[in-house]
Amino acid sequence: MPERLRLTLDLAQTLLRPLPLEERLQLALDSLLREPWLTLEAKGALFLMKGGRLQLVAQRNLDEPLQRLCAQVPLGQCLCGQVAQEGAPLELSGVTEAHTTRYPGMPPHGHAIFPIAAGQRVLGVLNLYLAPGQALSPEARLALEEAAGLLALAVLRERAERAARVLHRGARLALEAPSDLDQAASAYLKGLCALLVEEGYLLAWVGEKGPGGRVVPREAAGAVGYLEGLAVRHDETPEGQGPTGRAIREGRPQVLRDVGEDPRYGPWRLRAQAFGFASSAAFPLWVEGEVWGALNVYAAEPDAFDAEEVALLEDLAGLAGQAMERIRSYARAYQLAQVVEQVPESILLTDRQGRIFYANPAVEAVTGYRPEELLGATPRVFKSGLHPPEFYQSLWRTLEGGGTFQALFLNRRKDGRLIAEQKILAPLYGPGRKLEGYLATSRLVTREYALSRVQAALLHFNQRFLREGFSPGLALALLQEAREGLLGVGGLALFLKGLDGRYSMVAASGLELAPWRGRTFPAAELYPLALPASQGRLEGEAHRALWEGLPPEVQGLFQGEGLYARLEAGGEALGLLLARAQAPLGPEVEEAFRLLASGLEMVLATEEERKRTVFFTYHDPQTHLPNRLLLEEEAPALLKEGSWVLGLMEWQGLLGEFWQAHFSLARALLAALRSCLEFRDRFYQLGPGSFALLLQGGKEVALRVEGCLERALKGLPLPPGGAAWLRMALGVALFPEDGASLGELLRHADLALAEARKEGGLAFFNPELARAHRERQDTLALLSAALEGEGFRIHAQPIAELESGKPVALELLLRLEVEGRLVSAGTFIPLAEETGLIVEMDLWLLNRLRELDLGLPLHLNLSPKTLADPRLLETAALLRGRPLEVEVTEYSLAQPGTREVLKALKGLGFGLALDDFGQGYASMNALVENPFDALKVDRAFTWGIGQNPKAEAVLRAALDLARTLGLQAVAEGVETEEQRRWLLQVGYRLGQGYLLGRPSAV
Repeated sequence: MPERLRLTLDLAQTLLRPLPLEERLQLALDSLLREPWLTLEAKGALFLMKGGRLQLVAQRNLDEPLQRLCAQVPLGQCLCGQVAQEGAPLELSGVTEAHTTRYPGMPPHGHAIFPIAAGQRVLGVLNLYLAPGQALSPEARLALEEAAGLLALAVLRERAERAARVLHRGARLALEAPSDLDQAASAYLKGLCALLVEEGYLLAWVGEKGPGGRVVPREAAGAVGYLEGLAVRHDETPEGQGPTGRAIREGRPQVLRDVGEDPRYGPWRLRAQAFGFASSAAFPLWVEGEVWGALNVYAAEPDAFDAEEVALLEDLAGLAGQAMERIRSYARAYQLAQVVEQVPESILLTDRQGRIFYANPAVEAVTGYRPEELLGATPRVFKSGLHPPEFYQSLWRTLEGGGTFQALFLNRRKDGRLIAEQKILAPLYGPGRKLEGYLATSRLVTREYALSRVQAALLHFNQRFLREGFSPGLALALLQEAREGLLGVGGLALFLKGLDGRYSMVAASGLELAPWRGRTFPAAELYPLALPASQGRLEGEAHRALWEGLPPEVQGLFQGEGLYARLEAGGEALGLLLARAQAPLGPEVEEAFRLLASGLEMVLATEEERKRTVFFTYHDPQTHLPNRLLLEEEAPALLKEGSWVLGLMEWQGLLGEFWQAHFSLARALLAALRSCLEFRDRFYQLGPGSFALLLQGGKEVALRVEGCLERALKGLPLPPGGAAWLRMALGVALFPEDGASLGELLRHADLALAEARKEGGLAFFNPELARAHRERQDTLALLSAALEGEGFRIHAQPIAELESGKPVALELLLRLEVEGRLVSAGTFIPLAEETGLIVEMDLWLLNRLRELDLGLPLHLNLSPKTLADPRLLETAALLRGRPLEVEVTEYSLAQPGTREVLKALKGLGFGLALDDFGQGYASMNALVENPFDALKVDRAFTWGIGQNPKAEAVLRAALDLARTLGLQAVAEGVETEEQRRWLLQVGYRLGQGYLLGRPSAV
């Protein structure tokens, strides 16, 4: 026999011997070294891959230093590491630079190194020594390559056998566990840990995912002292960053390659190194769909967990999880076997022909049949007719093939009710695996079936509702899907209430819709709406009596027994859901029907709320009239056709807060307004008492509506003076003459409304209104700019002695200058008063007084609005000590708080004068109560001197009043010499007017 063949056969026999792998590898190495024809030195080593390193597992005649240096060889290091990394043989006749592992006194030698590989996967390295300068013959090299291949097969076989052995032992541990759940789990986990320690690991333990983020050790084997006081968590804390915590948290294996290097292992590093641990791995234990805990193993070598080992341990952890599930299942089955006569699940045993020979007591509760009634019968007595022939064909194929058939059965009880059962059918075998009959266990799931089907239908319904909104088609899809779960219900119908309060059938499943299509029903014909309970059964004599009272054409809706549910929101009925029974209905179906009604009710309430939200987005919440937003959306489409009138109308007596105070009158006016409009006309409420009219036609339409409203107003029961008090104002703009867009029409109608407010009634827009509006806006812009810049100019008019004409004081006046010319005070002062800018102007002038010294006391007229501004006193306080007299008009005295402000100004040392006396409506009491120093008589009386005796009488009376009250009297408007002489003659000392001095810039 050729030497190479003989060597191959010897090695194969050696590697197949029933010895541990390392012993077989040692014997194989020895065999190779004994073969003289190979010309090898009697020295060699055999390494196997362990993690990312080569581990020395067999050697012959290696020096002690070499054994120590080569115990663990990283990939790529020295000659063996290079061969393992590159996967190619290496032959050297002497020690070269590549030989990095050296020691003192190392003898010269050569190497023949072969990878132990399976395909591209390197499992280890065979390192053989050669004499210096010696080379292998081709035959020897071929023989050694074949030997390396046999070694690879042996390693693969050992690993496969080890994996099978470990998994097999793990499976047997589950089978041998006690039947008690707690004891079985504990015994199994303890055995599993012991198994892993027997396989060479220093420690194996199982930790359970505990509450509060803790990991609780349950069972362990090996160096269990490591676990004493050990803190391991499965949260994000530092104690949760080790392999165990991450495996539980992430649900996948975690490998720690080197205890000394991984920074996340800090909390346990010193303890682990003290116990000799160099690497570890943790594997999640999945039990019943969730991570229950982790299996943890520790090795003495770094990188001890290569991909193959991780896969094995992962399979073992998976097997452990399944075993835990089976242990739980076995324990439950054991308990079930002890109480099989008391369990609520029905159990049937039949012979091979399907005849029932055993039924437990629960069968009666599920099916209505007593056990003794079923003996000798077949399960066909439960058949409902709801399963197709293919269902039973699949059942028998499975059972005849020795399999277990699991399915949901829709069966019929003895009383005719339909039920849902979750059944498991399996063959019954006797000794020698002889088929004896069949086993059927059944769990009644009618409630779960009905509820789950209805819940699924509602889920689909809600999803589509959120996307599409409510529609009859969507309601029909819901009824069709839900009816599958309502066992015994032959038909469903949904009625919804319309705006007129009548009900219509919007969807029906299993019922003929044609007889009622397009028909509406009053609430009285849908009599369940009036029943005391919002949900219930339609059965019994009371139901029949009500049914007989219905019109014959409606009786078909409620023929036979069934269920009803009144759909409500906020105590108001929205609709009615009916179910017609085709078989007796159980309580489970009634519960599912209530769930269906509740889900429908919630969606309908949401839909009502959505409609309400949309409605009140476009309508006034009190009157329910269309609002401005709807006007803006509708008008562009309406204005595309023909001529239109846009009118802005208001009843001035009902504006603002008066609308609510006189709401009954407001309702009557709205009814009158509706009666005055044609079919295509629209009107919108813009605010309390304020409306927009969109009328088709021209001016004559606006005039017609105004006349109609005036006539309607006369027919209303108005309070005394109501017609004048209400004062309807209607401003009109015509389309397309006055504007091409809604915005333009609204602006122009608003200008017309401002004009109509002056006298009441109707005003049409004209370009002059637009021009006046533009001028107004321009003036406002000028005032605002002047307050920011230098547009204002201060003028002063003297108050002088009538005798000599000598000025005794100066009244300051504010003038507006634009491009070198003065704007008339009559143009901007009224506008400033109207808009409130007068306050800023008064304060601006007061601030300028700090810098102004004209050598005479100064008079300053303040607006009523300025007197009410809190900044007035703050600004005036800065002028304390200045010779200043504040003038106010009679109108100011009617304003709340004026008296307190005047007293405060007086307290600052300022004089007070009542300006334009006689023009307003100041009472004598106002002169007495306020601390005035002067009385300025209005110029209208001065102009009446010599022309109007009554004016002269007022001037005398005012002078007498001033003297009596101790006030200085000043006559305003002195423009002629005749006026001056007359005033002197009756006793006036001071006057003001063009005769005594015109206003001039200061």
